[in-house]
Amino acid sequence: MESAVAIISVSAIIFLAHLFGGLFEKTRIPDVLPLVLIGVLLGPVFHMVAPEDFGHVGSVFTTVALIIILFDCGIDLDLSMLGKAVLPALRLGVLTFGITVATTVVLASHALHLPLIDGCILGCIAAAVSPPVVIPMLAKLSVSAHTRTMLILESTICEVLGIVSTLACVQIATADDVKPTMIVGGVIASFVLAAIIGVAAALLWSSVLKIVRRVDNSIFCTPAFVCMVYAGAELLGYSGPVAALVFGLVLGNVRDLKFLQKIPYLQNQAVTLTHMERVFFAALVFFLKSLFFVYVGLSMQFNDKYLLFSGLVLTVWTMLVRLVVTRRTLPKSLGVYDLSIASVMVPKGLAAAVLVSLVHQAGLPSAPMIREVAFAVILFSIVAVALMTFLIERGWVSPFYDYIFAFKAPQPAPALATEATVATGTATAAEVENTIPAGGGTASAGPEPSQAAGPEK
Repeated sequence: MESAVAIISVSAIIFLAHLFGGLFEKTRIPDVLPLVLIGVLLGPVFHMVAPEDFGHVGSVFTTVALIIILFDCGIDLDLSMLGKAVLPALRLGVLTFGITVATTVVLASHALHLPLIDGCILGCIAAAVSPPVVIPMLAKLSVSAHTRTMLILESTICEVLGIVSTLACVQIATADDVKPTMIVGGVIASFVLAAIIGVAAALLWSSVLKIVRRVDNSIFCTPAFVCMVYAGAELLGYSGPVAALVFGLVLGNVRDLKFLQKIPYLQNQAVTLTHMERVFFAALVFFLKSLFFVYVGLSMQFNDKYLLFSGLVLTVWTMLVRLVVTRRTLPKSLGVYDLSIASVMVPKGLAAAVLVSLVHQAGLPSAPMIREVAFAVILFSIVAVALMTFLIERGWVSPFYDYIFAFKAPQPAPALATEATVATGTATAAEVENTIPAGGGTASAGPEPSQAAGPEK
């Protein structure tokens, strides 16, 4: 009986996800929001389902969803566009992360009376933007390819920084001997070596993909291999999300890599994904994404109203920080629409929830308080981003963003007067200067003084 209810629930979620996707085309409300709210209603509100009911399967499912979403995102990225988006993504991501953490420490110290290191932990969690939330939202919005690539890279950078920094802060809080240089080196190695693993794995898989396709039902082999790449990077202590993203990027653009022409074997054997494989991965992402966001809603816990309100305040503050950073770092050439989307795209997701559980397992005294505030930030950030993207799509906040990003509306051309209005005295001074002759032609500044006075006597 219970299994039948679970199957019906999963089927209903898939149908609802299609319905919400169709409603987005009509209302511009992101489909992520109603899926999360369904999870909140089923979990924290009515207590019908709890994350503990899924056991270890829940954490494995969310990890697989993260891997496949990042992999599919990497496939769709344009390699030529990536080079132009890396530096803006780094500036936007690092500044957003750093300022959010620094200001959160101050807010946590005054409002929650948290110690410095605990405030840093909360700040790192609050600054960890979630790529599995950002990517589906961007897929529904009309941003340029450059902005989309930049925001995907920036969200991945922020998530990895959040994970590494949170673990480092937990280590500082629980250990007696801390070496800052080793922590910084670990962060750099987590990015660089994970990217190297992703490139090497993609080239290897591209070279054997022709052989793999001869096996029946081999379309599942690529998702299985990218999961192995993610797990291998994590086991070595590097960033699994970066490895999965780079793996998809290289595999999707392998034909555009010029250095492969110098490697005889890879020059002839390296292949990219077929159209059928890309369609399959897109459908798989839709399925996993739909269940993923419901699970995010299920995972939230709210017990204290003051801490819930604190999470709301922190969410608003992070949105303001992002607005200022976007204003200072990104060029106006992106356009007011892309800039406004970039200024609100800071949702938190399941990575933040996982970090909260790690902090709780570490046994820190303030772990329950951090957990409550972090779950509130996850919920309110998703709601805020969905609401703001809806308002931006509708154009209802365009004057505000025009003012913030200093976009001025074009001034109307000065009114032109005709000879008739001049003769009757109804034209203004400005119109007189641009008088149009009755017979047409170009405007003139008016008659010459000698002509206006009449013929000489």
